[in-house]
Amino acid sequence: VLPTATVENISFTPHYDTLIKGGTYEYYASENKESLAYPLAELIDNSLSATAKNTGTRIIEIRMQFDESLGKPAVIVLDNGRGMTTKQLNKWAVYRHSKFTKETEEDYVRPDPVPRSLNSDISYFGVGGKQAVFHFGNVVRMISKPVGLPDVHELVLSEEEFERKEKNKEDIYSTTILNRKPGDFSHVSEDERFLRTIIDEEHGKESFTAVVITGLKEKHISFLKQNFDAWTRHLAHIYHYYIHGVNGNDLKQGSKKTAQQLTIDIQITLREKPNKCPRVLNLREVDDDMQTLYINSAADTFEFKASSGPGGGTVEGVLRYHPFLYDRETYPKYPEDPEDPKDPKDPKDTCSEERKIFECFWNGRLIPGTKVAEFDWCSRKHNSRTAADIPPECYRRLSGVLFTDDNFQVTTNKMTFMDLELKLKNNQTIFSLVLNGQKSSRGNIQKEFTQWLRNCNEKFDKQIKFMGFKEIKTRTDVSTKKLQHPWAVFSAIEWGGRTYKTGQLVKTHNTNPILYGKVVQFLLYGNFDGDVYATGGQVEPKALWDMNKIVPISKIDKTATDETIKKTIDNKELAAYVAPHLGNNGFWFKKMENLTELGKYTLNLNTVVHETNTVSFGGRALPAFTLKFTIKEGDAASFDISAMSPTLRVGVPFDIPLQIKDGYGHSTTLTSKLTPELKCCALDLSYGTFSSSGTTFTIKNVKARGKVLNYQQDKLDFCLIFLKDSLILCCFSGIPNSLHVKPEETSIDVENGDQVTFHVEVHDEAGNITANPKQIVRCEVKGFPPVVTDCSSTGAGQLVTKPINLKIMKGEQQDYKNIPLVMKELRVLPSTRVSVMELYSQDNENLVLRNSEKIEWIAGGLLDNLFYKLYDEAGREVLLTAEIASMIKVNWTGDVFLEDLVQGKLPDLQVPKRVGEQRFYQVSYQDQSVSVSFTIVPRPDEPERLKVALPQTTVKLGEILSGNISLELVDQFDNLTKTLTPTCLNHIKVEAEGLDKSAITFKWQDSSCAAMVTGIRFQSGSLGPRELSVSYSDFVERVSIKVTAGLPAQLKLISEPEQPLQVLNDHGISKPFVVQLCDEWGNPSPDQRVVVDLKTSPPGLTVKTNVISQPVNAEGKAFFIVNGLSGPKGCYQLQFKGSFNKKPIPGPSVSLTVLPDPKKPVSLSVEYDTSVKFFAGSKFPVFSVTVVSDEGSPITTFNPAAVSMFIWDGVSSGKKPPERVNVVANQPVKLGPVSQTTTPVVSYSEDIASRTLVENMTLRIMDLYGNPAGQDLGGKVIITIKSSDGERNKSFPLFERGGRSLRLAIRENSPGDNSSTYILVFKPEVSVHLITLTAFELPFLFYNDSQNQQKMSELTRKKDELSSAIEKYNETLRTYKELLDLLTGKMYCVGHLALVQDDAAAWVISWHIRGDMDCVITKTTKTARRISHDTQGRQQVMALDSVLVPPGKRYFLARAIFFFLVFKNILGDTILIDDLDSANNYRRAVVQNRIQCPTILTRQGDRVSSRGKFGGAQNRAPPMTTLHMFGAPLPQQYHSLKEQIDLLSQYCSAVSKREETERARDDHVKKITSPDVRQMEKDLDDKKRQLTEIEKELGMLFETVVDDFILILLNFN
Repeated sequence: VLPTATVENISFTPHYDTLIKGGTYEYYASENKESLAYPLAELIDNSLSATAKNTGTRIIEIRMQFDESLGKPAVIVLDNGRGMTTKQLNKWAVYRHSKFTKETEEDYVRPDPVPRSLNSDISYFGVGGKQAVFHFGNVVRMISKPVGLPDVHELVLSEEEFERKEKNKEDIYSTTILNRKPGDFSHVSEDERFLRTIIDEEHGKESFTAVVITGLKEKHISFLKQNFDAWTRHLAHIYHYYIHGVNGNDLKQGSKKTAQQLTIDIQITLREKPNKCPRVLNLREVDDDMQTLYINSAADTFEFKASSGPGGGTVEGVLRYHPFLYDRETYPKYPEDPEDPKDPKDPKDTCSEERKIFECFWNGRLIPGTKVAEFDWCSRKHNSRTAADIPPECYRRLSGVLFTDDNFQVTTNKMTFMDLELKLKNNQTIFSLVLNGQKSSRGNIQKEFTQWLRNCNEKFDKQIKFMGFKEIKTRTDVSTKKLQHPWAVFSAIEWGGRTYKTGQLVKTHNTNPILYGKVVQFLLYGNFDGDVYATGGQVEPKALWDMNKIVPISKIDKTATDETIKKTIDNKELAAYVAPHLGNNGFWFKKMENLTELGKYTLNLNTVVHETNTVSFGGRALPAFTLKFTIKEGDAASFDISAMSPTLRVGVPFDIPLQIKDGYGHSTTLTSKLTPELKCCALDLSYGTFSSSGTTFTIKNVKARGKVLNYQQDKLDFCLIFLKDSLILCCFSGIPNSLHVKPEETSIDVENGDQVTFHVEVHDEAGNITANPKQIVRCEVKGFPPVVTDCSSTGAGQLVTKPINLKIMKGEQQDYKNIPLVMKELRVLPSTRVSVMELYSQDNENLVLRNSEKIEWIAGGLLDNLFYKLYDEAGREVLLTAEIASMIKVNWTGDVFLEDLVQGKLPDLQVPKRVGEQRFYQVSYQDQSVSVSFTIVPRPDEPERLKVALPQTTVKLGEILSGNISLELVDQFDNLTKTLTPTCLNHIKVEAEGLDKSAITFKWQDSSCAAMVTGIRFQSGSLGPRELSVSYSDFVERVSIKVTAGLPAQLKLISEPEQPLQVLNDHGISKPFVVQLCDEWGNPSPDQRVVVDLKTSPPGLTVKTNVISQPVNAEGKAFFIVNGLSGPKGCYQLQFKGSFNKKPIPGPSVSLTVLPDPKKPVSLSVEYDTSVKFFAGSKFPVFSVTVVSDEGSPITTFNPAAVSMFIWDGVSSGKKPPERVNVVANQPVKLGPVSQTTTPVVSYSEDIASRTLVENMTLRIMDLYGNPAGQDLGGKVIITIKSSDGERNKSFPLFERGGRSLRLAIRENSPGDNSSTYILVFKPEVSVHLITLTAFELPFLFYNDSQNQQKMSELTRKKDELSSAIEKYNETLRTYKELLDLLTGKMYCVGHLALVQDDAAAWVISWHIRGDMDCVITKTTKTARRISHDTQGRQQVMALDSVLVPPGKRYFLARAIFFFLVFKNILGDTILIDDLDSANNYRRAVVQNRIQCPTILTRQGDRVSSRGKFGGAQNRAPPMTTLHMFGAPLPQQYHSLKEQIDLLSQYCSAVSKREETERARDDHVKKITSPDVRQMEKDLDDKKRQLTEIEKELGMLFETVVDDFILILLNFN
């Protein structure tokens, strides 16, 4: 066993298996299948990073060398990158030496952001390359030539070399790098002769790197050969965007690369046999990898970006839609396994809640093990309310891809992301739409996605087959005129595996009302002439009461059967009334006011029996009557104005179509001819003709005349006899009609040399200034160049001529009149060049787009089938050619197809989705020389939903939601339709669980045409999100309001100890009290402003807790841990009270009872004989000490060693002693001085001071300990002088006589031997004969001369001081030694030395040796004696050095031997047997063999002594409860489960105790060896030496032996 702890230096390095077997798990377990594409990808990653700075084509070659004629099999990866120096090659070999720890010349700089993060920064962790090469084989050769250096460097690492170095105990991680010239293959062995070709290719290369892997595993070779297509397809998938560019391998349009992206060629060559052609493949040629399949099967894409907060990185995302075409899904399947479970066989399968649709790319390369599920904004689950019209299967036709940078962490094998999905689905992630590569600020992404998906479904999916084409018709019931034609009519459809035909019974769902009837026809918008597939369409069922209504086909309830529909039609009941008989008036029914719908009805009048309501009586039917009638439209009562342009121009005719309605809003016809009246407050209105066709009344060729301001809005009133309505229109000036020139004089005088200024205005026929495109005014003065001004924008301008300079002489103009004038007539013909452009819609013949016109169109709609025509100056239509069409430009899109332009068709125009976003559009020809421009003003569509705007989304239970809830009717793009009216407030309903409707109020807000709801308050229900349903008419909108706890109102105790609660005094409560803050409904409230206090009642109970008062935590909880309760015995209450804004909150109280602790000592009761006198040096009387418990009873189980007795000298500085004793002097035994005296030195000189022996010395009678004694004794002191050596013949000095002074001196010239020592003897004589007192002796020195006397006097004084100091030092050092001996001693108690498994054995053995159970075992007799002395003999002890050891045996005092000696000495040869009969039988057999039988104990508690005695109370063990027994060991199961814990615990305890003892010992050793003590010892030695020298000088050297003694501390145990 080590005597003390030691430190040993070790070194450790990772096993080389870390390097060569690192890839075994990484590439097998990641995909649970064999695929070598992923380790190959690690090597390609390194090559991509190495070639990132290449200025030309980046070439990466993978050569599979399996031709045995060229050497052993190998895999070679080559690139034309920047290469590696020897230092970089060394760093490459270090495992996990990432780019962030490599010591390069420059610090690592993250690449600039590029599209799709294609930055080639993918050689990252310093792990993958090593794992990959040793996953393939067991030897790797790195060959590299860096840029700018002439030499090639080679590094070889092999598993065989690692094993050899380990066997020879060499440094495993050290090797050499070969530096050679390019093309030098002299070092290549024959079995690697394929390397000679590779090395021979080095000539002419500026830089390169080749990774050569040999020692390939056979299974890898087989896989690479047999699955060539599979693993190359995997590689093409991983590096798809590096190979094909940011848009991927789009076979329809070709790959597109950015200007910064260079061509990357990854070529793979597999060579198998000499006579077999190698397989060569460029990954760009792979066209069946999954990304290529996704891209080319997608009909449309949706791009977005996601930002995950500051420094969190940006993700680019693309969603692709794969449509359903006719009879199949186009979602691509995995080429390796078309039935792969991961493949969505049926996109209509919606059982899965989340779909992993996004493949994830990190820095441009695929991370194959991570697929991200759909986000909330693009999932069916979260869009079900706003996208109810989109079929659920559309969400199963989505694939997606995410592009991230290195702000998102991946695993070291680049198989999975670590935190991508967690970050993206964080609430702080912001998603935004991307249009044309730029972020768009339009709307939220959920609405944009929903609209995109809806468009994809409508435009690309071909799901419903329309059959039985009939005709093309125009529908006047469609409000939007451009959508009224063409509509194809079909007789049947095939949808969802079912066929619907005309005349078939159908039922609708999600319509108001629900329709039941027969199919009249199927309608599909567009020009068709046969069977066709489409995603939607409309159906016209003939419903009840001859009511026909056209609804979308998706509204057909596919679950309804013919039987249920027919039964519903037969039993449809609108109203039922019962009328009593009124005497002579018969039966009178109240008026039926709910029959407002058109159709056929049946009125049934039945006689019923009162109370039973039966229609028969006595088996006979009662009278009944049936009346069939039809409700038709009524007379004209109002009209609606159909869609028309909201703008008009002065003098330009337009038509006003009116829809005639009856009093209930049904379309009706005019019964008589009516003459319309048109009125306008500022304009004169006239019309040409009017016509009536069915329910439509049209006023034609309406013209407005009068003065207008630009964009003037006027109210136009219509009147048809008693039918009136109004319309607000914007009126603009008309077409140019005249030119107005100022000055208006016909003759204008101008001074020669001056300019002439004309102000011109272009007027319409009403005299309004009008502005039109290409409105140019020209002024020409004969003989001078013409001047022009452009009046296109303002309708007015100024013309200034050139200065007019004519030759004038004598006031007359000089002309050459002698030259005859020649007059020519020129006839100017209109040219054939394009001068006019006309735009029109083919769908709507009346829609002609005029220049600078503002057109209202439905927001988000599509202005399609837009055509243009070109005319020359003669108004002739110009034939469109490819050359002319190529000069047509539009400003709303860049995707213009020349084929369409040649046909006169313009690209479709998408109208903005937001009302108020006016857009300017222009179509121009030949650099805008001829153009038409117009502005589209979006107007809201029909109301799509009820928009509910919450002022806040959280409300406390019981409180009213602050602010107003705004209700608006909006279209599908959230545009306000302003169709709500103040009367609608009566029809708005608000529903929610636990909603208090009494406080709800509705208000109308004119400024926003919205309804305001206030007073939303919840009075009951659970906390959390509540769905608030707001409905108006057919519109229902549901919003979520989070209901939180109400105001804090009470405290609840949710965790407490079991009742009844009884606590011992000064004990704590193990289970904490948990108080929950709640509102008045009992819901947990997290208001941390509430403070909870713990108080007691009644006072007098002291509570020790971690905190008395504390605020609640974030969950509204407060934890109180009661560590102790102290107080008088009794019943108390712990009260928990809260406070909030100085208002009390009631809380619970816990009743408890405080019981006195019978094991808690509170006082000591000490009894002794108080009449005894305490004489100094005598023994104390017997002290009887009782430890009193908290309940007042004595404690009998305390350890006596815990009681200590201390004695204070005088008054204690701390605790007051419980007992004060007065120590009195003992018997007088000696005479001594009151204070210590010095040794006198005298001479017989004349000076009295030199002759004085003592002066003013007081002597006192003392006991043995120096205490004053004998105060009642009388007597005298006789002073004599004797020689110190006992000679009697020596001459003695004589005392000086005379006087009663206090000085004792020798006489002048007194005799005496020079330099001799004499002793003054003060002998007391008392009058009591039985008392003898010891005399006091005082030595002194005598000298003949005073000079020597003074010197000796000084030396004597120093001797006395040194003797006193030496005594003090000896006392201190003895104390240290005794304390050290006390601390290093060890003691054991017999009862603690053993554990007995069997309870019966423990019982009987403990009883048998009950007298020895508390015996203390020590190593030495000295320690045993000390313990016995300290306990005044009350503690029995046994020293091991006094135990007899059998001769011939040698024991080492190990723990087991120590226990053996103890119990061998105590128990002897005692035997344990099961029962008494067995014991007697055993003893009888032993004695018969004349062998001494030892004591026998039985498990039943009996004892048979060694003398054969048994029976009686003395030989029967008492009950277990009355004994101090050996403890039982823990169960074996516990040992098996907790062995290690117990060992550690025991070790920790032992170490702690040892450390504590060693710390105390070391402290004392340190103190003993401290500089102070060393200095003390040194001072002691110096003083001893000085004392010896002085005594030598004095001639009186005495040998003194100082006996060390032991200081014993008396501890009464």
